Parts: sequence; C-alpha cells; structure tokens
Amino acid sequence: MISILGAGAIGQLLAHKLTEASIDCQLIVRGDNQYHSKQWALVRQDHQTYHEIPVKTASNCGELRHLWLCVKTSQLESALDSVKDSISSSTQIVLFQNGMGNDNVALQYVSSEQIYFASNTHGAFRSSTQTVTYAGEGSVTFGRLAQGSQPEWLTDKLLKALDATWHDDIRSVLWQKLFINAVVNPLTALYQCKNGELLDADKQSRVLALINENRQVAKALKLDIADNLKEVTLQVIKSTAKNQSSMLQDVLNQQTTEINAINGYLLDQASSLGVAVPHHWRLWSDFHIAYPPLKSLAQEKAESLDALSYQVTQQHGTEPPFSGSYNLHHEQGTYHCVCCNSPLFKDTSKFDAGCGWPSFDRAQDNKAIAYKLDTSHGMTRTEILCSQCGSHLGHVFEDGPTDTGQRFCVNSVSLQFQQETS
Repeated sequence: MISILGAGAIGQLLAHKLTEASIDCQLIVRGDNQYHSKQWALVRQDHQTYHEIPVKTASNCGELRHLWLCVKTSQLESALDSVKDSISSSTQIVLFQNGMGNDNVALQYVSSEQIYFASNTHGAFRSSTQTVTYAGEGSVTFGRLAQGSQPEWLTDKLLKALDATWHDDIRSVLWQKLFINAVVNPLTALYQCKNGELLDADKQSRVLALINENRQVAKALKLDIADNLKEVTLQVIKSTAKNQSSMLQDVLNQQTTEINAINGYLLDQASSLGVAVPHHWRLWSDFHIAYPPLKSLAQEKAESLDALSYQVTQQHGTEPPFSGSYNLHHEQGTYHCVCCNSPLFKDTSKFDAGCGWPSFDRAQDNKAIAYKLDTSHGMTRTEILCSQCGSHLGHVFEDGPTDTGQRFCVNSVSLQFQQETS
C-alpha cells in the first residue's frame, strides 16, 4: 500500500495514476472534513474520469510501509509530525518537494537508508477540492542520495504507471530541476506571466544571465549537467510555455512559496562555494520586495509602534541623527527587525561610523536584507529593507572601513535588540 500524504494537485494525480494501474494506494489528509466524497475526479484533455480512492486521516492511518510526501517544503515537518506514530524503522519515504535540503527535515523521523527522492515533471492543478486537471504529461525520476540499487518495491508496473525511471545519480537530477525552478518560478511570479513569456525580448536577457550563473555553480559542484543547462532550461520553458509555475500560483493564491527551498538554497550553496551570483541576489531582493512573506505580520505589529517607528518602517522615513537608542549601543547580541523579529545584524558587525545612526559592515545572513534603488531627495542610494516583511531599515553605502567595504546605515527604531544569553 502506497500512502500519499498531501491531497494537492500532484498528490491527487499520482493517486489517480496508481489507481488506474490497479496499484493499492491511499490519500492521507488532515482531519478537517473537507473531503466529502469517495469519488475523486481527474480531468484529462477535457474528459473527466472518476476514481474511488481510499482516504485516511493523519491520526488514523495505521502503520505506514510506503509514505510519499506530496506537500510543500514549508509543510514537510508538520506533515511528518502528523504521522510520526505511524512511521517505523521499516517505513520507506519518498520526498516529492521542490528545492533541496529536505532530507534534513526527514532525518528527524527516519534514517538516511529510508529516504528516497522523486523529481516530478507531470503538470497538474486543482480546480476544486477533489478535482485535478492533468495539465501536461511528464515523468517521475526516483533515486536516493545514499548508494544503492533500485529497491524491490519500485516495480516495473509502478514505474510504467507513473512514466517513471530510477536514476543512480539523483543528486544531479535534483540539482538540474532546482536550477530550472530557480529561474522560471520566481521570474514568472514577479512578472505574473506564463512560462513561455520569459522568452519575450524584455525578459530573455535576465533569464540568460541567471542560467549563466547556474552554470558556474554547477561547475563548482562538479556536476556533469553544467554544459547543457542553457539548452535544457530553455527547452523546459518552451515545452511548458502555456503553464503557470507553482510559485506564480502560490503568489496569486496568497500562499507560502518555496522560494527559500529553491532560490535560498541556491544562494547558500553559491556563497559557500565562493561563486558570485549577483543576478540571483537581485532576483532574491526583487521577489521579497514584491512578496515579503511576513508583510501582514509586520503591518499588524506596526499599528502598535510609536509615530516615529511607524513613519520609518512603513513610510520609509528617517530618524534624526544621534537620536537613536542603538547609535552608541555595544552589548553582545543580535539586532532583529522591530516589525517581524527576523534576525538582521550581529553585534560583531557593528561599528561607530560617526554618522549618527547604527552602522554595520555586514548582515547576519545576506538573505535577510532586500535592496532597492532609491532616487528620492535628489540622491541615488540603495535602500535596505527586511526581506521577510518589507519594513524599511535604512540605506547601505560602499564606504565601509572593513574588508566588506560596506556600511549598513540603519535606523534604531527599525531594530529590536536581543541580548546574548550565556
């Protein structure tokens, strides 16, 4: 019995395909009574077919032998936690998430020998709770990071049902998909366009610049896919020209995106490898300026701030110089965003610039800051914002005294200090 946790578009599509091949499967869902029928609909080329697919709630699914996780990366830990009592040392789990690093979450529940990966290119979207439309035929590639041959449970019948294959080097497969997603997903979300429109004249140069940076990262990782990345990425864009990316769908539905698992992971790897990816950093900033994930939290918190703090963080204001409580502050700890509490700067990066505002030579994490061109007041500057909530922090200048050459000039009222505890 294959248990599919997650009744989203891909989870439902896989269940339909397995059912059509007479392979026992079930959907594991939340116990919120939103699934009222045993009949699940599959729309393929305007023809609708119904299948009876067993459904179990997470709290009542019994011991799980084969668990396929078809939830988003941000939901993976809570999904595994919901069925942890049904997971044993013999449970084989398959991760269908976009992005990479998801095995670190799974390792909290199973050993590495129990973890498999699946890279899916089938296209699907839900038109209602129990109706999924098959938007484009693709394939599934299975594999594992640990060395080992194709497992017995992955039968020829199962592979045929899903148009699937086993790959001995799943790492390269996952990286190739990440490289493609890191270009297509955020760009289509930013431009709110279908995949094929990325090849329009006003967008293509940005696509090619991102692909070139991906090639440099792939080479640093010693991946054989590096030389063919441009051809493969452009071909995927052309073959999925009429599709809406999953990230665009998430943005339109005001749902959490997978930007961290895809682009965030790529940026972390590029930094650790010492590979310069300025176009990807700009994309990260642009995306978070357009869609800060904690914006609503910040707006709610801002309502309780004093007038100056509100003006600075929400209306891009500036506090008077030498007036802020953190200008000459030197305690050990971390400076967080006052609106969403995201960590921004460490005390070790702080220095006295003599300008009247708290100054830092680097962010705690480069992904914590979003950068925006500011031409107000007759000047050309780079505004810095909290990438998680979009609140205004200050500006960054290229006149810093340390090896970074940067001076993050930040308003005290944008910050909230948390002292380091021993």
